[in-house]
Order: sequence, then C-alpha cells, then structure tokens
Amino acid sequence: MRFRIHHGAAEIGGNCIEIQAERKSIVLDLGLPLEAAGADKNLLPPIPGLLDGDNPDLLGVVVSHPHGDHHGLLASADPSIQVYMGDGARRLLEAVAPFISANSFPQLVTAYRNRETFTVGPFHITPFLMDHSAFDAYALLVEADGRRLLYSGDFRAHGRKAWAFDAFLSDPPTNVDALLMEGTLLGREGDTGPTSEEALEASIVDSIRNTDGLVLACFSPQNIDRFVTFYKAALRSNRQFIADVYTATILNALALPTLPAPSSASSSMRVYLPKRQKHRIVRTQRFDLVEPYRQLRIFPSDISARPERWVMMFRSSMIEDLDELDCLAGGLLIYSLWPGYLERGQTDLRSWCADKGMAFEVQHTSGHAFVDDLKRFVDAVAARKVVPIHTRQPKAYQGLFANVEVHPNGVWADV
Repeated sequence: MRFRIHHGAAEIGGNCIEIQAERKSIVLDLGLPLEAAGADKNLLPPIPGLLDGDNPDLLGVVVSHPHGDHHGLLASADPSIQVYMGDGARRLLEAVAPFISANSFPQLVTAYRNRETFTVGPFHITPFLMDHSAFDAYALLVEADGRRLLYSGDFRAHGRKAWAFDAFLSDPPTNVDALLMEGTLLGREGDTGPTSEEALEASIVDSIRNTDGLVLACFSPQNIDRFVTFYKAALRSNRQFIADVYTATILNALALPTLPAPSSASSSMRVYLPKRQKHRIVRTQRFDLVEPYRQLRIFPSDISARPERWVMMFRSSMIEDLDELDCLAGGLLIYSLWPGYLERGQTDLRSWCADKGMAFEVQHTSGHAFVDDLKRFVDAVAARKVVPIHTRQPKAYQGLFANVEVHPNGVWADV
C-alpha cells in the first residue's frame, strides 16, 4: 500500500490523499483549498478517473467530515464516483444544498458508522468518531496489503464531544504503520490554549446578562456544538434564540433528540427569514423550506419591539436586514469564528457595530487540537511514522514527535 498527498501537505484545508493497493485506488477527502475562490474542475488533483469517471480502478472517495475544505470539490468530480461519509454528515450536506450551491454534490453516498469496518475493493476502512467543530467527523483507518494507515481528519479534545476523543485514546487502533495527522494550530500564536465549549457558554452567558439590548451571535450554523453553546446561553439568560431558516433546516434534517426541534409549535426557538434567503427561495420556488416554521416565524417588528428578549443568529449578509431595525443601540455582537476571518471579510464588522452603537466581542474556541492533545493522540496511536497534513508548519512536527516524515504534495510514499 502506498499514498500520496495531493493537497494539504503544507497548507490548511483542501485535504486530498490518494491511496493505492493491488492497483486499486481510493481517495480520502476531496477538499476545496481555503484560498480558492470557488469550486472548479481545474482544482481537481490529477487522479485518473476523478474528472471523467473513466477509471474502474478508482473505487471511491471517503470523506472524513462535512467541512468544505474536506469535501468541497465533490461537485467538480464525476457523478458516477462512489462517495462514503457518515450518515449525519450526509444529512447535513443535503439539508444545506438548497441554500449553498457549492455544497451540493451529484454522487450517491454510502453511509458509514463509528468503528464499523467496511470494505472497498482491497481496502478495509474503519471510521473513528472524533470531537471537532464539524458535525459527524471521523478519523479513518485504512488497511490493505498487510499495512495500516490512520488519517486523523480534523479533531480536538475540548468540544461537546470530548468523550469521543477520550474513547479513541482509551481504545485506539494498534500496529499503525503511518499516521497522517492534522496540525492546524501549529504556528497560530493567537490560539494559545483550549477553552471548552462549556466554559465558552459560561462566558457568553455573562456577556448576554450584561447587555440591555439585542444580542447577535455570529457563528457557522454547521458548527452544531457552537449552536448548542449559544442556544443554552440564551436560555440561561432568560432569552429566546432566533435561528435563520438555514440553521433551522439543518436542525430539522439532523432530528437529534438532544437538539431543539424548530418545526415544533412548542419549540423555545423562533425562526427568521433573511432577505437573501428569501430571494433564493423565491427564485428557486422552494417554499417548502419555509413552511415547517410558519408558527415560529418572527419578523423585524417583533424584534424591534422587545430587543432585550432575543439572541439572534447573525451573518454579515444580514446587515441589510438589521440596518432597518431601530433597536441596535445598546446591543452586542458576539463573534464566534476564527478571528482571522475578520481581516478577510468584505465588511468591517467592528466599524459597523460602532456605527450602530453596539458592543463587539470575540468569543471563540478552536475546532482543532492544541499541541498537548496532538501529543496525546500520537502517544496513543504509537505509529511507526507520523506524516504532517493540514498544517502550515510541517517541519514543526519534528520538534514535537518522533519518527516524523514530511512528504510534499504529489509524491508517492510507501505506508
């Protein structure tokens, strides 16, 4: 068995790993590079059959989790290619497809489950559920030719599924020949240490309680852990959470007993339809996307009448909606994404808040593992070699771990 990294050897995002055994191939992740303007067929790695499906030896793409930098090029690949991912990941991506065309993919999906080995040609693949900011994220063990390769995917140890990381450490795969492990936070001086989602929730509760007006929550709705953090913080602060239709659709699709049901008349949530989502729904005639929330809809006049009652889901595309509300002064915007995105955004949210008389806070914890947890992962697996991926600091691994092999993009290596 051999492998080559196509994207991700010295960059964060865009992961793609090709594995070969007995002249057959599988691909682990088919991610869109973070620096790319959008999905494009020209970004597909040079794997025979990926573009045109004309390679019977290419057996499929196995996706570790539903972040675009791990699945975002699926829409550019041939629709006949078999795709494997967790069932929760599949449901999430299908739910958001009507809102985000780049998230749609044409392939049929076979779902896999935690620690249940499945076979694809000569490959035996075992997924291990991990704690990550993406829902339904897995590490992937691939066995063939008497060799064992473990791909960590993306993971952390301080989220609401920290128990999954602990379960992995207590019963990890053994006799691993090669560990391909993420190191996103290496070299990020701003990410100095882990804050748990529970600690983040407590901090957000304090901020909400110290705010007289409307609280806006800026985070990725696909980050279910972070949604739970804001939702619980709102309840603890005697407020109601307002989701947009996009977020409500994700919650409905997942239909987890641990999450609120936004289509239930007894739900403690309200649902708002932003203008951009409304325009898309009208253009595509997808009125069924709004219908489940008819009884829970909230309108600008309701928000303006009692701004102190709400914690409202926010994204910069909703600024036009909020500019029409005469209730922002005395409010607070809590930014709960990687702070580096603030400098990349087209809108200066800090200035916008200042103009509206709103306070601005960054309250965030990373979706990726800190150094101590990377070390715990490596120690538990005890692989014969460690290969950097999903990092801008591959050489930093050599100062942290034993038996490190740095492999550049596009070069084959034996497992």
